[in-house]
Amino acid sequence: MGKPSKAVMEFMAKYSVDSDEIWEVHGSTWVVKHKALERVAAEVGIVWERPELKVCDMAAGLVAVLISGRLGERVEYSFGEASPKNNKNAYPIAMAEKRAKDRVILKLLAAHGDLYSEEEADDFKRQNPHVTRATDILPAADYDQHGEVIDNIPHAEPARKLRVADQRPLFAAIQKEAHAFADSKKFLAWMADEKTIARVADFKPDWQDMFRGVCKEHLAELRKQEAGDDMRMAG
Repeated sequence: MGKPSKAVMEFMAKYSVDSDEIWEVHGSTWVVKHKALERVAAEVGIVWERPELKVCDMAAGLVAVLISGRLGERVEYSFGEASPKNNKNAYPIAMAEKRAKDRVILKLLAAHGDLYSEEEADDFKRQNPHVTRATDILPAADYDQHGEVIDNIPHAEPARKLRVADQRPLFAAIQKEAHAFADSKKFLAWMADEKTIARVADFKPDWQDMFRGVCKEHLAELRKQEAGDDMRMAG
């Protein structure tokens, strides 16, 4: 499995899309769950217009639905289509609506083209029954010979068992806080702080893996930027 683009990673971080809600198909196309898109649409407050059924031939299995949505001042629309050529579902109207809605969501979030809904095509459905691991899409943390995470990237024994719904806002908050650092030394100090590690202990091991990957990637970006600044100063 390849690594998603920066745009996909930023989408996951911004909207708290979990690593098991996204996967890769055809070697370069990244697909997100319909359920995840519905959740994000509700969280950001997308407002839907009444669907318009443009084509409906149930005998032939041909359906086209026009869906319009609004987010703030921005309005987007899309046609969802279902036919025997692109749909094996027994409910073509529902499938057409899902496809149109998911495209509108991705358009409103400026992610269409970087991400596609699992409902776009039958072969976008996840074939592998195993969920995507955090380390499949994020860099794994490096450990030294003593089993300690290099660079003090936070890790801890899980302190309590939280539901995914409870973990999501906590994860989003600490991830946002991590990305706000623009200085690698301050970032390293924050990661090694006992309060940060205690917060990480609220997450399940796979969520901790994902957070360590986020930290490692952000730290690498900060060091790259600082190295460039040093070169410009020297020049």
